[in-house]
Amino acid sequence: MLRAATAAQHKALEARLPLTHPDLDRDAYQRIIQAYYGFHAPLQGQIERFHAPHLVQPDRQKVPALVKDLRALGLNDAQIEALPLCADLPPINGEADLLGVMYVMEGATLGGQVLRRIIAERLSIGADSGGEFLDVYGRDTGRLWKAFLKQLAGFDHPDDNQQVVDSACATFASFACWLECKGVLR
Repeated sequence: MLRAATAAQHKALEARLPLTHPDLDRDAYQRIIQAYYGFHAPLQGQIERFHAPHLVQPDRQKVPALVKDLRALGLNDAQIEALPLCADLPPINGEADLLGVMYVMEGATLGGQVLRRIIAERLSIGADSGGEFLDVYGRDTGRLWKAFLKQLAGFDHPDDNQQVVDSACATFASFACWLECKGVLR
């Protein structure tokens, strides 16, 4: 149900992200990583404030990889701290909201596996030169995705399922709006 309910938003966003476009260059890639940081950093903070350690393990943190990538792409710490941050995040008022947000973010991490290879081939960017975020979980990607799906299935309840879907849709919408605002979508 969740996959079907978000399929159109997922496909639309994926089509507009230039990460697979043949004209992608290092500057465009850097702007994308900066925009990703601007979304993930405040979202990670919001998730941490919700404080659901049983749902969000430390090995799911993505901001450190984004910071490492930005440094490798030439930004210093002051420049990273000065990057704009998204203020229009999807709300997290309960576990259903959190699971909807995580569905989008964890799914994007799974998709990063394909993007990692494309970026390495086209731009010669690897984990140590600005591409760690695209492979943030490394060999654990599949295991962590399956573990998340198990958590999601364990939460399955008719009273909350629509809230998970609504939260996932709100996350896609917020992320797409942020990327559009930052000028990185095609």
